[in-house]
Amino acid sequence: MAAQAAPRELVVAAFGGAYTDALKKNISTFEKENDATVTFVPASGADGLAKAMAKEVDVIHADMAWAFRGEAQNAFEQLDPAIVTNLSTLYPRAKFSEYGVVTNFGQYGIAYNPTQVNPAPTSWLDLWKPEYEGAVTTAGFDAANVELLVLMAKLNGGSEDKIDAGFAKMKELSKHITVFYNQHAQLLDLFRNEEVVMARWLRGRVDWANKQGVALKFAVPSEGAIGLVSTVHVVKDRPNKDLAMKFVNYVLSETSQKTYATDLGYTPARAGLDLTGVDVPYGEDVVNSLLISDWKKIVPQMDAWKERWEKEIVAR
Repeated sequence: MAAQAAPRELVVAAFGGAYTDALKKNISTFEKENDATVTFVPASGADGLAKAMAKEVDVIHADMAWAFRGEAQNAFEQLDPAIVTNLSTLYPRAKFSEYGVVTNFGQYGIAYNPTQVNPAPTSWLDLWKPEYEGAVTTAGFDAANVELLVLMAKLNGGSEDKIDAGFAKMKELSKHITVFYNQHAQLLDLFRNEEVVMARWLRGRVDWANKQGVALKFAVPSEGAIGLVSTVHVVKDRPNKDLAMKFVNYVLSETSQKTYATDLGYTPARAGLDLTGVDVPYGEDVVNSLLISDWKKIVPQMDAWKERWEKEIVAR
């Protein structure tokens, strides 16, 4: 009797921790249906793209910045709608490229201590209020702060192509900031110790803080919540292209998309889900209201902006 062929291995680079746990939740069904074994490796940003360029992985998860960098470097396959049939179920805003799609959205807004911030914040500009000087914070040069930078440019006559006004405004904010946080646990402690009373943070992290005994509230500014965007891509010139396409279809399936909401608190990219009883913002109006800049314009300028951020914002 001929030996049975071993299951094919699919190597998926994904954000670690709870995000990978959510992807794994129903992975056994995918593995059985495709006679495959899925191996997850933690990677994001530059590390994820480096693994794709080295052909070490079949699929990567990214964000808009690294999605367009990878596309520019010819790292990804065009998604095949004949295999990735769930493409047709996504909100239009999730289908940003032929080389990748959004799997889920999140909301960055203003986290605040309701006993010390009264009235509640209603605008991103509340972070600039003089009465909170030294008690506000945001992260470093991450995707959400790039969005805030562009928003400040747009509110002051600029754009992605005309960013000076954004840097001027963020430089003003930096004078109110004692420490730029770089980890969620660090910001939690800053709130717990009342060193910070207001910060740019994720909706889901505010829920997490409350569960950790730090009573915070979350405000969506009038200008809109900044979009957290997770993307997925099939790596070019790997042997399991068809299996990788099927995996992308799996993460866009109804079951997987509901898991983004129930387990991670993210807004699914798929339309028409029944999320009754799930406390997650959902719907095309939610997705369309998110502040998401033109990253195709931003990516070629990112290195120069980062250098400028370090000199003008951090070094202040």
